[in-house]
Amino acid sequence: MNNQTFSEIANSIAPHYFGKQCYYKKGYMADWIWNAATEKGINELTIDILNYKIHPRELQLKPLVIFLPKLKETINKQLEREGFSPELIIDAKFHIKLFEVENRLRCTAILTDSDNNKYIGKEYTEYPYDNNFKIFKSSSENDMDWANEADNALNTSEWFGAILRYVFYFGKRKFNTFYNQKQLKKNALLGTIFQICLIVLLFYFLYKYSVG
Repeated sequence: MNNQTFSEIANSIAPHYFGKQCYYKKGYMADWIWNAATEKGINELTIDILNYKIHPRELQLKPLVIFLPKLKETINKQLEREGFSPELIIDAKFHIKLFEVENRLRCTAILTDSDNNKYIGKEYTEYPYDNNFKIFKSSSENDMDWANEADNALNTSEWFGAILRYVFYFGKRKFNTFYNQKQLKKNALLGTIFQICLIVLLFYFLYKYSVG
């Protein structure tokens, strides 16, 4: 395998993720990570790029994962451009640490290939532009965070919508074509309609069962 290609990818994806092209509503990725993590008292996190997952789960927020499909696509295109199959990369993660006193975060990208070789990118440092906006609604221990719950519900609808559209095309188009920022409203609408239909069908069958 070409170690140089894999190392170049490991060095390039962090600047891409924290770059100006990844701006969502209130701020850039550094802003969202900084504000969400500091609100929760978290100073370290891991972002699973290929599976769109964040650990710890308290930081599994739409603004932080919305650009991961595009980043995954960027990795795949770079591999294909160099003559490699995207399947050679089986794991890609960001390991991020916050330094509150210095108002900066440090990110290291680590890629793992199918032979279990690891490629560690250079440490990337970023400073949040806006470290003041709130992400989580203040609530008592017995109250639900309604803003976060509503966002989770919307995110579920978006996933349903994207999956339905992907299945409709029999997988002939890449999933990233449907799950991206431009398609969110369409996905959310379709996903919501689908969930409503499921609920209606559930009540219908319950009714038929009860009168039968």
